[in-house]
Amino acid sequence: MNKTLLSAVLAVAALSPFAAKADEANQLNNFFVTGNLGQSNYRVGGLTDKSDVFQSVRFGWRWNNIVGAEAGFTSLGQGKYSANNVTVGVQPKAVILGVNAKYDFYGPWFVSGHAGYLRSRTTGSVTYGDSRMTEKSWNNGWYGGVGVGYNVTENVALAINYDNYHVKYGRGGSNQPQTNANVAAYSASVEYRF
Repeated sequence: MNKTLLSAVLAVAALSPFAAKADEANQLNNFFVTGNLGQSNYRVGGLTDKSDVFQSVRFGWRWNNIVGAEAGFTSLGQGKYSANNVTVGVQPKAVILGVNAKYDFYGPWFVSGHAGYLRSRTTGSVTYGDSRMTEKSWNNGWYGGVGVGYNVTENVALAINYDNYHVKYGRGGSNQPQTNANVAAYSASVEYRF
């Protein structure tokens, strides 16, 4: 959670000079910061606990307030399998880089979408009694999502969203297996436009 908050603060600080310049050019509301909070759902067979807390922070810019670029950080919670006093868990986190779009279709109501590249760091763990062993794996993947929302003010919007993250665990190669997984995320979001 602290990393998410730190990412949001750094995003606001990094975008402030650009937002001021955009205001001078009469293009206010093109820069944004969005925070999501919701539930992840692991679409992997064999897990006994497929749901956990989903968190994301994204920042970016939209040309003419319609389409643009974004970057951010997401935490997909943890998926677990437990049996016979043994718990196996996976916990991916990812840095994302992609494109986004927003379209106002009826007064203050809008639809949105985004997609792109992710670089994940997944921590795998095995716990048996009081003993715990962990291993980390870094991999490339992709993400995409859609949402529908309401512009509360000129600068603030609320939305509900569905996202899908395609993550991998393991090194891959001839003697090292790699597991691919889709993680669905259902969330509510708050967007602030500069």
